[in-house]
Amino acid sequence: MAKICLPVAAFFFIVLITVGNLPGLAADMSDAFGDKRLHLAAYAFLTGLIYVSVNRRPALVAMLAVTALGVVDESIQSLFPYREAELLDLLADISAAGATVISLHIGNAAIGSFRAVTKS
Repeated sequence: MAKICLPVAAFFFIVLITVGNLPGLAADMSDAFGDKRLHLAAYAFLTGLIYVSVNRRPALVAMLAVTALGVVDESIQSLFPYREAELLDLLADISAAGATVISLHIGNAAIGSFRAVTKS
């Protein structure tokens, strides 16, 4: 499963950048769902994919990777005249990553404890 998650994350990010920078589509989606909600959902999903695909220090790697991808996303948005790079979007990306990493970390710890209890 981990081997497939990183390519899926890369594909998802490319689709995210492409769709998010199509004229009019990003504005329509933001109006329909809310700009920050879209950032939270997309980057939480991306964080989960990266977290699952990493063996050593998945929380740190996922946080750093998603922060870098958020910076790339906002930098690309600044290149288009009909888009605007926003610090709050980057903060939403990082917040989504943090909440996802914490949730996955707690979930993994709980599963590990459950397995240890049921094994003995």
